[in-house]
Amino acid sequence: MPIEDLPVAEFAFPGPLRDQLVAAILDGSKTTTTSLLAEYDGEPLPKPGQRFAVPDSGGQRVAVIETIAVRVLRLAEVDLAHALGEGEGYTSVAGWRAAHEPFWY
Repeated sequence: MPIEDLPVAEFAFPGPLRDQLVAAILDGSKTTTTSLLAEYDGEPLPKPGQRFAVPDSGGQRVAVIETIAVRVLRLAEVDLAHALGEGEGYTSVAGWRAAHEPFWY
């Protein structure tokens, strides 16, 4: 399927954080991501094998990602492998949590 026909997966809001996350996707260092279940508001969760276009801050679709797995966990159950896979330089789950909680709440 052409990139323009894929559903979009946006990372953060347009601006510096999105630019950082998209760069990490493009260089291969971001291999995991996190969302709150409540953000889906009754919509179905992504399924393994599903592909998405990733836009940059200007709305240009610059990458295609594929869902490999979906896990629904409590925040306390997020592990170090996931935190490292976020590609944002976290070296601990505590650091990952400290950065993500203010974004969500």
